Amino acid sequence: MHISEKIKFIRTKILNVSAQKFADMCGVIARTVYAWESGVSLPCLDNIVAIANTCHASLDYLLIDDHEFELCFPNLDDETFKCISHLSNKMKEENERRK
Repeated sequence: MHISEKIKFIRTKILNVSAQKFADMCGVIARTVYAWESGVSLPCLDNIVAIANTCHASLDYLLIDDHEFELCFPNLDDETFKCISHLSNKMKEENERRK
């Protein structure tokens, strides 16, 4: 998946927000988000970092075409980590059942 597809996936499937809301979260305008998602333009490195921070995605996921989605949560306590891991495993199981 190319970065344009990943940005749209993050916005629509992970965060479930409008282009305007996502633009506000990343510090750009909605037209910029549409340009990224359509492949008309690519985000600069500062914007890629903003996108990663906004959705807690790894930079590797955004920058490497075939890299799987990874969540990044620095300073995460053990209890929260366990909850997120459990949720992630359930989502993987559900995705496998749908295939």
